[in-house]
Amino acid sequence: MAHTLKNIKERLANKIKVIFQDKSLDFDNKDIVINGVDYFLCRNVISTIPEMVAVEQRSQSEEDIWNYNTFQLRMRDQKKALYFGLRQDDQLIGFIGCRVNASMTRMRIMRLSVLPYPDREKAAVTLVNTLFDKAAETGVRSVFVQVRTGQEKLGEFYRNIGFKKAETAKNSELNNEVIEYQFLVSEK
Repeated sequence: MAHTLKNIKERLANKIKVIFQDKSLDFDNKDIVINGVDYFLCRNVISTIPEMVAVEQRSQSEEDIWNYNTFQLRMRDQKKALYFGLRQDDQLIGFIGCRVNASMTRMRIMRLSVLPYPDREKAAVTLVNTLFDKAAETGVRSVFVQVRTGQEKLGEFYRNIGFKKAETAKNSELNNEVIEYQFLVSEK
């Protein structure tokens, strides 16, 4: 029986490798224009973490700020995590990060931060829409995000771009209630 279980584990591991070879979280950097302003959309890597922390400090409430170690931990597995940002004049103005499950069918937005400036919401929508495009390209069927109770504006932002409330639960990591929203990629 143990030998059979070992074979099953090996076959499953090989299948997962094939899945990740076929579907990739590679990200093609590109120039884009938002309201007549030029931006550069590019993958964030470990060396951009200090800039990401700086964006966090200016855009998130004090109790929500991720530090260098949190980003490093969340970003280290490039096959399951994708973080990319929007740059203007070589300065990071916002970013989004996600993780995918092993079968690459579900994606969870882990972080969305954009500096406070006039086109903040359009920049955030651009980042999320780019993530939707990447999800569709890789075969992801649904994108999820958790919003803590008390973050009504953030919940409204996600609902306005097509997310639907999936469930409300207690998040042990945050030790409070969260609302989970889901976006079905095939409906885009």
